Amino acid sequence: MSALPTVLLLAGLVACVAGLLTDEACPQDVTAMSGFSLNDYAGRWYEIKRYEQFYEKDLDCVVAEYQKTGDNSISVKNGAFSLANNTRVVADGTAVVSYPDDTTHPAKLSVAFFGAKADRSNYWVLDTDYTSFAVVWSCEPFFRDPSKNVLGFWIFSRNPTFPTDEAVVKRVDELVKKYADASKFEVPNQSDERCPRSY
Repeated sequence: MSALPTVLLLAGLVACVAGLLTDEACPQDVTAMSGFSLNDYAGRWYEIKRYEQFYEKDLDCVVAEYQKTGDNSISVKNGAFSLANNTRVVADGTAVVSYPDDTTHPAKLSVAFFGAKADRSNYWVLDTDYTSFAVVWSCEPFFRDPSKNVLGFWIFSRNPTFPTDEAVVKRVDELVKKYADASKFEVPNQSDERCPRSY
């Protein structure tokens, strides 16, 4: 694995997230979970489904590694792999709790990459049990045209495959029906033997 070429995800310099482009305002009825524990959320997450991101196009084996760096902050390492040319793609960033003084502890994070300031609440955890699944949503102005917004939606698992537990599946399905368009999902390959064990 160490001999494989690695490239930085330069798109992170100009935008943290970019998914479905829309002329509509960001929805105001989206609710992040409360009582969020950043400590329990830290660790490795495998991407199971996503709205296609311009920086993730044609990439598989996508994982996110979060490590606590403070009471309200974590380091971020996103890794992906191009099965077409055996290239690893890595982006390093930071995330901070968007509203640390909110006593309800909403699961709203501000994420940025490559030294940019994490000052936009652009990563909302809609639900997670910390041990098996997480559902994340985002909406923010498009960096090339602030009159438009981009929607991001991700489904994560602690393992390369999604849990089969009926209660978990139901929780995720309900959020997808409420906040997402399932027909727009991309499903990265997490089963290929070339998927890196670490980034």
